[in-house]
Amino acid sequence: MRPHLFLTGDIQIGKSTLLRRVLDALGPVRLGGFRTVTAADIPGAVGSVYLVPAAQARPGFSPDCRVAIRWGPGRGAECFPEVFDRRGTELLADAAQAQLIVMDEIGFLEASAPRFSARVSALLDGETPILGVVRKQGETPLQQYIRSHPRVRLVEVTEENRDELAETLPLFHL
Repeated sequence: MRPHLFLTGDIQIGKSTLLRRVLDALGPVRLGGFRTVTAADIPGAVGSVYLVPAAQARPGFSPDCRVAIRWGPGRGAECFPEVFDRRGTELLADAAQAQLIVMDEIGFLEASAPRFSARVSALLDGETPILGVVRKQGETPLQQYIRSHPRVRLVEVTEENRDELAETLPLFHL
């Protein structure tokens, strides 16, 4: 049984970029799960964070998929955990039928989303391999659960190893 693979590392080190490079290197794979994408769409904010299907190459953004608004340094983020519980759970509903489940990323935004957290936990116990990103900073119950799960292998991404990982990780997963 293959372990699930979660990338971790410092903020803005390139974890999600590495994940996309790995997915591109895999070629045509039936993906399930989600990605979080930031769009600069609100004046005065760094951007909105949207939950989009992992397989969607050019995601569209609608307010019903917005999980947060990042206001910038010192101003924090406004989180919408109910979107994780609704949309995130929808995106993970049939994920076990995929060849690979993507979870990019698990952090603090979904800390108050119990239905979403329960679905992530159930998928961790399943057979479908997961390639995800879990924030290095923070200790939410879901982050702790992922990091301590016996089937999860954490891979720390650094500036020094991220290019090498882009070449070796696709071979690991499928």
